[in-house]
Amino acid sequence: MRLTVVYPEVKAQIAQFAGGLMPVRLGDDEQLSLVVKTQKEAILAVQMHRGFAFYLPALPSSSCTTTSLITAFFDDDDEPLTIRTPLFGDDAFSQDIIEILKYDEVSVYFFDEHNYEWISFRADLKDNGSCLVGDEDIHLLSYHPETAKSVHTVLNDWFGARTAEDDERAINAIFKESLSPSDLFVFDMTPEMNSYQGGSGFRHDTLTRTDPGYYQERDISSCLSRVFEPGQIMMNPRRKDNHKEILDHLVLTEELAILIQAKDSPTTEAGITRTLHRKRLATHSQIDAAIRQINGAARYLKRESVAKLVVAGRDIDVDISTRRVIGLAIVKELFDDEGAAYVAACKKMAGLSGGGIVMDYHSFHALTHRFASHDAFVQTLEKLIAHVRTHGWILIKDEVFDGVLDWIESMRAKRAGEKDQPNK
Repeated sequence: MRLTVVYPEVKAQIAQFAGGLMPVRLGDDEQLSLVVKTQKEAILAVQMHRGFAFYLPALPSSSCTTTSLITAFFDDDDEPLTIRTPLFGDDAFSQDIIEILKYDEVSVYFFDEHNYEWISFRADLKDNGSCLVGDEDIHLLSYHPETAKSVHTVLNDWFGARTAEDDERAINAIFKESLSPSDLFVFDMTPEMNSYQGGSGFRHDTLTRTDPGYYQERDISSCLSRVFEPGQIMMNPRRKDNHKEILDHLVLTEELAILIQAKDSPTTEAGITRTLHRKRLATHSQIDAAIRQINGAARYLKRESVAKLVVAGRDIDVDISTRRVIGLAIVKELFDDEGAAYVAACKKMAGLSGGGIVMDYHSFHALTHRFASHDAFVQTLEKLIAHVRTHGWILIKDEVFDGVLDWIESMRAKRAGEKDQPNK
């Protein structure tokens, strides 16, 4: 079954959630189900390995031993893709997660950042010695946003230093039976996904992407549509004189011009299982190529008082002389330990009046989801550029972590309100 077809009431809830693990109770089901909203690479890794894993480390705190959750999707054995989920004793969301982890089996539904459901299956849960069944005296902390941020950092450090024994003690979610077909082709004609300039009025998508350019351009257009008006977003603008594409996206507001160039790699089994060394080399090459194209587009747009462009067959005159010009290079992934290289890359866009920044696609999605208004997005983007210019690299994905905290806060308030309602 397709979850949002059988239970359409959960669709809005999933759309509001930036990403991560979301327990849901479907209809009159006694047991909870689990929605996982994450990047396609993680979903493909789950499909390849027919499962994934939950880690619940015993973590020391000032008052007790506590725990929180890391969910791992093994595109790489040593450094898999992960979702970190702080757990709290006074939080219904956390209690629901703990309840699910104690099940013998659970239904799991995987969605990407655009709320497309790609795979779903019934999974056996095999606890091989996590702290939920161990001898440790575990106490969950009380919720506070700052505590959540701290736990988030501790989880990252712990997972990076985990041992083979830690791997053995994980809870394994093992594919048991499919709940829906997995060989899907998505055809989307909704206005909210396709109204930008340069679009065809529809898009198609698949989980495996051998030629990623088509998909990535439309993914970025859809993310931009959360923040900007359709008429402000131009995909694949071309020079009128030679019809050459100048860059992937040009966003124009009254005060700002954002020049966006993206580079992606295929989302295939071979692609996601490449060695980390090769993935790092690909990222550096993609960043350099994207920045060269951004700077080239900026030179062309500045060359004449009014640049003559064509977008989807329509002539457009562009004058950036009075606008701040920002460069945004988007690649598939960045690596936390290579900040110095990314700062050096950003400096190559210093000639733009508003500077520039490098970002991984998943962080870009989260940024447009968290700051889904023109003013909030632009202010945050310029704050990030200024920080990198003055203080060095910043992990953008941590900056948007507050968006997940905001969602948890709203869910806590909603559930508290439901409990206060008299029984009917």
